[in-house]
Amino acid sequence: RQKFDFFNGLASATASLFQLERTNIKSAVPGSNPVVILPIGTQRTNGLELTFTGDLSNGWQVWTGYSYLDAKVTSSLAVDNSDNRTAFKNISVEGKRATLTPKHSANLWVTKRFGNYRAGAGMNYVDDRFANSGNTVTLPSYTTVDAMFGYKLAGLNLQLNINNIFDRKYIVSGHGTSPNLNTPGAPRNAQLTARYNF
Repeated sequence: RQKFDFFNGLASATASLFQLERTNIKSAVPGSNPVVILPIGTQRTNGLELTFTGDLSNGWQVWTGYSYLDAKVTSSLAVDNSDNRTAFKNISVEGKRATLTPKHSANLWVTKRFGNYRAGAGMNYVDDRFANSGNTVTLPSYTTVDAMFGYKLAGLNLQLNINNIFDRKYIVSGHGTSPNLNTPGAPRNAQLTARYNF
């Protein structure tokens, strides 16, 4: 991991390049009741992570990041039968992408201060992912956009966050025992936070 500082410490960037290897990976057999655990084997992830944060001029601040994860099952005797479509049976897991792991993801958040007020907006991107170890069911990529507005006076700090402004429908994750039992993302929502320092 390498860190770089700019503008006398007002901005910084990091870059991380790595390889991770996990052995004895296990997964639940779809439809099994009680749940049966299937040994998947060995998984290797080659990755890159980049981040940048900065206090820019005139009250601007920025935070951004990007990650690349190439996660594959490198050694396995397991086969996947989780897809209900009859054409996809006994699929070898070896060489397939790891489940629920996006190859690309990125985020960006920018804020601006106006005296006692602060406003900001940001986005979060997640690439498509596979819901099952046979890589036959794909969870599509998605992008969400958020915004905030804050006010600070003396010890009082108010902040309004609006999440998923465009009410994007997306899937966050999949269920371990079936590729078609998925968790939806939160719809548009707002949160008001008040803090007071005595």
